[in-house]
Amino acid sequence: MDRKELSAIVLELLEKETGETYPALDDSTSLRDGLNLDSLDMAGLVLHIESHFGIQIETELLEKVTTVGKLLDTLEAKLAAKEAKKAA
Repeated sequence: MDRKELSAIVLELLEKETGETYPALDDSTSLRDGLNLDSLDMAGLVLHIESHFGIQIETELLEKVTTVGKLLDTLEAKLAAKEAKKAA
């Protein structure tokens, strides 16, 4: 899955969680200031992401995720690790 597909899925899950519509996600967009997500929104979004992709994102990792780009980077790393485990 490429980053564009991943971004589209995250956008869909984000809109499902918040009930808002976002025109597009830009890597530099702040999750809190740009998308107006509070901690409850973030928790819900992470639950949707974890459920959709069958992964777990540790709290320590989430604390460093402040932008859409960092969220996508984290997801790419988690999905790559999941695929590597499956291939092993």
